[in-house]
Order: sequence, then C-alpha cells, then structure tokens
Amino acid sequence: MAKKNNKKKSADKATKKIAKQTTSPSFFQKYWQEKSPVFKFIAGFIGCIVLFYGLYYSAWFETNLKAPILGAQAVAGGALLNLFGYSVSVVNEVISGSGATVKIAGGCDGLEATALFLSAILVFPLPFKFKWPGLLAGVVVLSLLNIFRIAGLYLTQKYWPEAFDFMHIQGGLYLYSIITILLMLIWADWALKNYKKERMEMAAS
Repeated sequence: MAKKNNKKKSADKATKKIAKQTTSPSFFQKYWQEKSPVFKFIAGFIGCIVLFYGLYYSAWFETNLKAPILGAQAVAGGALLNLFGYSVSVVNEVISGSGATVKIAGGCDGLEATALFLSAILVFPLPFKFKWPGLLAGVVVLSLLNIFRIAGLYLTQKYWPEAFDFMHIQGGLYLYSIITILLMLIWADWALKNYKKERMEMAAS
C-alpha cells in the first residue's frame, strides 16, 4: 500500500512538473513579452520612414508638391526678412535682395526632420489623445524654425558669405536635429506624465 502511495505521489509530482514546464513561458517568450513594445515601436517607425521617403522621392511629389512647398517657404522667409527691414523679393524658390540671393532647394524644406518627429510620435504606444498635441506643436515649431533658418541663411550670405556653406550644411542640420530631439523629449515627458496621472485617477475611482 505504501509503495502504491509513493508511486502515486511520484506520478503527481511528475505531472505537475510537466504542467509547469508547458505553462511557464520560455526564455524567448519572456524576452519577447518584455521587449515586444520596443520591437513594435522600431518596426512601426521604420515603416513610417520608408513610406515617407517613398513619397518624398516619388515623381508625383516632385511634380505636384515640391515646388509649391519650397515656394511657400521662400515667401514666408522673404516676409520675415521684410518684416525686419530687409527689402527682398521672392520669385518661385529664390529670395533676392541687395548683396545676397538664396535659392530654397530640396533638403532645405525641413520635411525630413519633421517626418522623423511625427513618425516617432505616431508609433509611440500611447492613446492618440496624448499624441495630437505633440503632432500639432511639432509641425508648427519645426515649420517656424525652418523659416527662421531660411532667413538666417540669407543674412549669412549677405554678411558672412564664407560661412554660408557651413551654416547651410552642418550648422543648420545639427541645430535642426538637436531641436527636433528636444521637442520629442519634451513631448514624451509631458505625454507619459499625463498618461500615468490618468491611469492613477482611473484606478482610484
């Protein structure tokens, strides 16, 4: 009788052990559960960027959108310069005045940095009500920043032409990138704080 009980206990232990092994997640399952939000974010971000560049370098964009966007930015930059007393004229994508002429070309439109910023927010794992303020603020701030950048390039060409290439390529790129990253960090901090606050309020109610 004792032997039968021992056998039964051994069988029960073996069954429990097998059940535990089959129900408990493996190392890779645990790793995926922990890291899947990160992988999903990266995959979504890359997908958005691929779509953006597919549009940005398409013949349709070149034909229908590129010139109007660059022209509008040139007009805005010219208006800003005229506001500060610089008498400039704008023809298509060219801003010209006494002692300087600047043409707004592809890559100077700020769309790439804006697309990176918007893509990061869109795929961030938070409800959309926390995203749209960041999307709106990012578009406004980065658009205004690019207009000031265009006006600054005109002034650089006028008063410090030997520094124009550096300001156009390295200086503008670094400054624009740093501000884009700062905007992203500011939004993420605000959004996460408000999301956690909302979750705490829901849990307490």
